[in-house]
Amino acid sequence: MEPKAAELERLFEKLTALLYDTDVPMDVLEAEVVPYLGPDVTFVDPWQSGAGRERYRLGLAGFHAMFRFHFEVLQVGVRPPRGAERGRAIVDGVMQLKQLSPLLVYPLRTIVTYGFDLGGSGKPVIHAHEEMWSFGDMLAAVPALGSFYSRVFRPAFSRGFLVASALASRSRAGMRA
Repeated sequence: MEPKAAELERLFEKLTALLYDTDVPMDVLEAEVVPYLGPDVTFVDPWQSGAGRERYRLGLAGFHAMFRFHFEVLQVGVRPPRGAERGRAIVDGVMQLKQLSPLLVYPLRTIVTYGFDLGGSGKPVIHAHEEMWSFGDMLAAVPALGSFYSRVFRPAFSRGFLVASALASRSRAGMRA
């Protein structure tokens, strides 16, 4: 029997909580996350990409050993597989990076997506895991640099973009006349 969307949402919220909480030991991840990974699973984030279950497991172990963070889920949405089309889960939240805790906890707005299909038993098999976050959000959260980025760079860039937009619009309108 195929799981309903609500069941899948609960599952992907749980998987995200496990994957993105570095206090979770690797043996728990092996038991509760790895069984959902397809042999061809890919991982992509703004810094890196990789493919294959063994590489994923190694990266996961390293990630949990090198960093300190947890994920606060804001919302979860799932579109179950339809025919030959894979299902998709999207988890929106904030990754709370705690590398310098208690001095600094660095909130990073993050969107995590999973591409999956349902195996023979109806259990989801994850083939793609992508983590998306904004370099702008990352810069804005850095002490001192974040203030300059938010108060000086972003407004100046916005004004420059609007000037360029006005010039481009006029130029394009002139070409049509």
